[in-house]
Amino acid sequence: MDRGDDEKHNIKVIIFTMAYNAQETIGRTITSILNQTFGNFEYYILDNASTDNTEEVIFDYGKKDERIIPLHVNKNDPPNGSAIFNTLVWATNANYIVWCDADDTYTPDFLENMVNFANANKLDIAACGYDKIDGLTGEVVKHRTLEEHLVVYGNLFTEMFIQYRGFVSYLWGKLYSIPFLKAKSTTHTPKKERICNDSIGVLGLFKKANRVGIYGKAMYQYYQYPHSLSHINIEASLSSYRDLWTATKEYLEYYGPISKLNEDFLYAIHLSLVDEAIGNVFAADLDTEKKLDLLKQVFSDPVWGDTLRRDANPIFCNLAGRKEFVSSVKNKILNLPEIERFPIEKQCLFSYFDI
Repeated sequence: MDRGDDEKHNIKVIIFTMAYNAQETIGRTITSILNQTFGNFEYYILDNASTDNTEEVIFDYGKKDERIIPLHVNKNDPPNGSAIFNTLVWATNANYIVWCDADDTYTPDFLENMVNFANANKLDIAACGYDKIDGLTGEVVKHRTLEEHLVVYGNLFTEMFIQYRGFVSYLWGKLYSIPFLKAKSTTHTPKKERICNDSIGVLGLFKKANRVGIYGKAMYQYYQYPHSLSHINIEASLSSYRDLWTATKEYLEYYGPISKLNEDFLYAIHLSLVDEAIGNVFAADLDTEKKLDLLKQVFSDPVWGDTLRRDANPIFCNLAGRKEFVSSVKNKILNLPEIERFPIEKQCLFSYFDI
């Protein structure tokens, strides 16, 4: 589909990026959008009060392509992105809206494939597969795809939850129907500041949708860096992981009683979130006493006890390997610097590991 075909079918897409101090990566992001095989779009790029040359880079690209609309605010505040995203939804007559982070990219066929997929299946939201990439090395650390595309509606929201849940998180990698967002008054407005706001927000969008779809191909490249917020603000990330698990549980409860299989999956999700959370704790530049305190916050949570002792379906590999996981955590604790100075704290932690 070339740009003329896009216009002939009167399908228009809004793309939005919020950038803060992204001068090293924003060019890569913009180029991936301009290289789309679907060309009928407007691309709004917000410079969120950067202190580097991000604004200049954005405006330079804007001079070269009229589809780029540069925006700027004078105060760096993460909710600026949600506010402008919502404004674009209500101010446009376009068909779809897309979010792209300022250090990530879409494959050239993303818009073409997703628009065709959404139109053919009358979707409120279309998501796609993605690659999580180490921003420093370029190594793909996670490749999430489906062998066959998936369309979800009615009872399938619960029956196929295990198949599609991994594609729900994050605002990016998705095509949102603007008429759907307007009709349901469904926009992304975080209720409080937390790292997992986008994931919880997308769960809310899915909850109000009648039909959603997963396009199985990985068409979004998510670059992760050591300076990401979850690695820097460890304490905030710990509470966010718990908030996300609770929101996921409430999402399933919205559709009725949770099946045993989906409940098992919830605890598998919790264990994976715990694994990520404590990985950030062990890797953080903190003293041993502080790390022990943070680990206690994770493992004193009653949900951890339920996760540890649950009689779960063995198809969930991480739950099946709980003994090995606990052994690994204990070894990491024992290898913390000067751990012998904290015998009480160590024993307190180990008391949470009884299976």
